Parts: sequence; C-alpha cells; structure tokens
Amino acid sequence: MFAELGTGLPQDFVALIERYGAFQVGGLGESDDGTRDYLEFLMVADPRVVRSHGVTWAQAAVMREDTYRSLRAQFPDTYMLAAWPEPGGFLGWGTTIDGDWFGWLTEGDPDEWPIVAEGRGDQWIDEPPLQNTATEFLLHWLSGVPDLPYMAQLWEGGEWEPVECRPGHRGPAATQT
Repeated sequence: MFAELGTGLPQDFVALIERYGAFQVGGLGESDDGTRDYLEFLMVADPRVVRSHGVTWAQAAVMREDTYRSLRAQFPDTYMLAAWPEPGGFLGWGTTIDGDWFGWLTEGDPDEWPIVAEGRGDQWIDEPPLQNTATEFLLHWLSGVPDLPYMAQLWEGGEWEPVECRPGHRGPAATQT
C-alpha cells in the first residue's frame, strides 16, 4: 500500500488502523423530526482493505484528490489547499456525513504532517493546521475538547451522545491486503 501510495503515513495513524481497522464515529441524538436516532459523523477507511469494485485506498486517495482539485477550481475561496501528491498537498484520512474532509498537509516527515479540515462552506478556512496526531484529534473531540470549532458535540451531555467504538464492516467484497 505504501509503495502504491508513494509515501508512508504517520505512525499513529498506522497504529490506529492496525488496532481498529476501518471505523465509524457516531452518536445518538435527536433528529430534525424529533426522534432519537443514530448518526455516523466520521468514517475512516482502512488503507489495507481493497474496497468493492477492486479500488485500493491509494486509488481512492487519487480519485478523492481529483475531486478535491475540481472543487478547488470551482470554489477557490473555499478549497484553498494544494492537493496531494503536490508538495504540502492535502491527503484525506476521514470524511463526515456532511462532506467534510479531515487529512494531512503532506510536507516533510509523515509523523510531522499537521492535520487540517476542509468542509462545507468556509467554517474552517481560518483555522491553522493542527500540530497533533489523528489519534489525538479524535481523542480530543470525543472527550469534549475538540481542536476545531463546529465539530458535532459527541460527548456526554453534548448534543449527541457517543455510542461505542466498533470496527468497520469488512463485507464480502472487501479484502485485506
């Protein structure tokens, strides 16, 4: 996977994926219609798994970044980052139900890549890159001290209550490489 991607990944992310595989972060809360519902907020894919239709994580990253480049061309005031594999380009590792992307700025050693968010509108445009790991980012968010504003409130007493951490589904069309 690293050879196909053309780069290593931060060791904390590799360890997170080795421990949990693909996973989703979600919570229980009140839907717009007032019913109690479960909602997946963040999906993180396992780079070792070949997705349905035979698409690898590296191939999906290339397709995602092609989409990102297109969005950047259409909305330059919103999507302002360079796109991977450009030096310092954005390489996504997680997506939300609302189309937000979390990822790294890929310049220098992978263990030093900062985390950035790109999303709906301009809510994170002025936020500086985060100098923490993906694991720290998730831990801060789930413990009620998110590193970015406008994150869904997924902590006890928040708008949405976290449900549980569970490994992602590896259906019959997905295989681990």
